[in-house]
Amino acid sequence: IVTQVSRWDRLKGLRPLLEGFVRLKRWMHDPSRKWSPRRRRRVEIVRLILAGPDPASVQDDPEGQGVLEDLSADYCALPPEIQRDVALLTLPMNSRKENALMVNALQRCSTIIVQNSIREGFGLTATEAMWKRVPVLATRASGLRQQIRSGIDGILTQNPADYEEIARRMDDILRDLPKRDLLARSAQRRVHDEFLIFTQLCEWLRVLTTAASAPRKAPAEED
Repeated sequence: IVTQVSRWDRLKGLRPLLEGFVRLKRWMHDPSRKWSPRRRRRVEIVRLILAGPDPASVQDDPEGQGVLEDLSADYCALPPEIQRDVALLTLPMNSRKENALMVNALQRCSTIIVQNSIREGFGLTATEAMWKRVPVLATRASGLRQQIRSGIDGILTQNPADYEEIARRMDDILRDLPKRDLLARSAQRRVHDEFLIFTQLCEWLRVLTTAASAPRKAPAEED
C-alpha cells in the first residue's frame, strides 16, 4: 500500500502522485520492460490511498472541496482495472482521537508513505511515518529536505510534478526490500535523535546556557 495523508490542497501534489501511480501500473504491461515475475507481481498488487480530512469539517480550507472534486473526476476517468487499486478517503474530524487512530492505522499498514508536496514546512505526517519505520517518499520542499536525508532516511524526488520520476521512485522502493528496511531503520533513528521533544529541550538549554554565559557589554557612556 502506498499512502499520502494530507489536506486536499493543490500544493500537496496529489494529482501528480495519482498520475505517477497510474504510470507505474501501465509500465507493468509494457513488453519492453524486462521485469522479473516477482517485480511485476509487486506492481500488480500495489494499491494507492489518498486520504485527507472531510472538507466540510475544515473551516479554514475553502479550496479543499474543489481539489477533492477534481481528484474524484480524475479517479472516475481511470480504467476500471486501475480504479480498483486506488482509494480516495475522507476522514471524519468529529473526534480528534478517532481521526488520529485512523491516520495511525493507515500509516502502519502502508508499505510507503508519500509526501509529494510542492511546498511544505515541517511535514508531521512524514516524521510520524519515519518514527513508525515506514519508508518515506517525499519532495525537496524546504521542510521535508530538512527532515529527510535522501538515500539515508527516505527518498526525495527532484520534481513533485514529474510523473515519471514518481513512478520510478515508487518502483525502486517496492522492489528493493533490503534498502526499504535500511531506510526505515535509519528514519526512526533520525526522528529519535533530532525531532523528539527531549532533543528540542536540550537544544533550548544549550541556547540559554550560551546566552547566559556570554560576557555583557558595558553600557555606553552618555555625552
